[in-house]
Amino acid sequence: MGQPLLLRALQEVAEGIVLLDAEHWRVEHVNDAGAALLGLRPEELRGRRLAELFPQVAGSEFHLQLRRTRTESGLVDWTGPLPGTGLHLHVRAQRLDGHVLCAYRDVSVEHALRVERDELTRALARTVERTTRLLALSAALTAADDVRGVARVVVDTARSVFGATHAALSVVDEERRVLRTPFLEELAPGGVEQWHDLPLDGPGPGTAALREQRPRYEDGEQLRARYPELTARWDAADVGYCAAVPLVAAGRGVGLVTLVWSGDRRPSAGQRALLEASVSYATQALQRALALAEQRDTARTLQLAMLTDHLPRSEDLRLAARYVPARLDAHVGGDWYDAVVLPDGATLLVIGDVTGHDVTAAAAMGQLRVALRALAVDRAQDPSALLARLESVVPSLGGEPVLATCLVARVEPPGTGPGAGRRALRWASAGHPPPLLVHPDGRAELLRTAPDVLLGVVPGGAARTDHRTELPAGCTLLLCTDGLVEHRDADLDDGLERLRAAGTALARAGDDDLGPALDALLRAVEPAGGDDVAVLAARFAPPR
Repeated sequence: MGQPLLLRALQEVAEGIVLLDAEHWRVEHVNDAGAALLGLRPEELRGRRLAELFPQVAGSEFHLQLRRTRTESGLVDWTGPLPGTGLHLHVRAQRLDGHVLCAYRDVSVEHALRVERDELTRALARTVERTTRLLALSAALTAADDVRGVARVVVDTARSVFGATHAALSVVDEERRVLRTPFLEELAPGGVEQWHDLPLDGPGPGTAALREQRPRYEDGEQLRARYPELTARWDAADVGYCAAVPLVAAGRGVGLVTLVWSGDRRPSAGQRALLEASVSYATQALQRALALAEQRDTARTLQLAMLTDHLPRSEDLRLAARYVPARLDAHVGGDWYDAVVLPDGATLLVIGDVTGHDVTAAAAMGQLRVALRALAVDRAQDPSALLARLESVVPSLGGEPVLATCLVARVEPPGTGPGAGRRALRWASAGHPPPLLVHPDGRAELLRTAPDVLLGVVPGGAARTDHRTELPAGCTLLLCTDGLVEHRDADLDDGLERLRAAGTALARAGDDDLGPALDALLRAVEPAGGDDVAVLAARFAPPR
């Protein structure tokens, strides 16, 4: 290889060229470009071993790649750092007899640009992932319309995104000065006993985070040292690391998100940032849920206040009623029932449902109930006439147009003579489910008729029809709203049949057990839960 002509040719090459002996990696020749690239003169390199020139090369990836030339016959190509120099080189090396010829060039600038590009790409990917997760969290929280729903989203996110072993969302109860925590069973085994209603002025990272209005991150050792009186709590949850992030709105703490990791697991700096950003979304959702809960409580109180508390009671007539709010307190409805003994001795039974699930529907229900009671007491009329008069009142209620179903039933006093003990039932229905008549022997029949249209559908009022049947002594009459029998995934007839089958049990209930019998019926029918349910039962005892 020591041919002067070849060496002179290599001297003119723009790339760095170095000729090494393959045994000791001693520099036998280097061109000017190669020496300058390494920051040295050619004479400072010739005759010296790489381990002497660059001690940090020994055992490095650069060294391993170079050693490949001893066993591989072809070109060995790699890009990487030359340890101890700060240079990033692209090297092409090949074994030539007992030597290795290396051509190399400095790619440090390209490498730095590539590193910067990759970091920007990773940063962009992290930003996209964070934004995607926050958007998904925002969508899930928007769909949650109560505190338990918000808590469920927070718990699910804590587990799936942050890998927390346990998590909880707590709500500040200013009146009782405690932290209330829905889904305590999700926090940890024994969570109900250890974490229920924590005093706001008590010890712990959560209450401290609320007082300081800043997140607190502490490992298990710190917690046990700082709050030794709560060691049982940390042990119950197997706390290795804890994050307590307050939910602050308008300078006031409204809640707390607590995440617990077991063992050595803990959130990264990026996860902390994402957690704190997520909590801002949870704060908005919790505020909205609390406001909705307050509105629903107010509306529910209004609705219940307008329902009859005390039903008429006589020696031969027993009445019982139940009102069941929509499951999960999802809606306020316009369901109502009423019963009144009229001046002529007849008993008026009423059940109805104003369409809608808001305070407006509840308010309209109250107006219709009061108006119908006043009209009924004013004069003795058939049910159809009462419905017609009630419909004439609807326009005077003002506000949005009112649509409502309603069934009015008039029960005449028991007959005398040959008809002793029997009562006549007359009713009219404005689009309402039919009454259920349960005979003393347990036979149950739906009093099906062609219902008239809803109240408020026909301007000026629609024609109303009366229906009549006799009520045998000892029978039970059941009126209900459609929430009991309507299911989204089933026909109305299926719901009515379930009611008829379950209603047979009413015949076995004693006169004073009618209320509990209604509770059992509601459990047996299993209403869908998306609507309020009102039921009114009348038991006509045989004469004594």
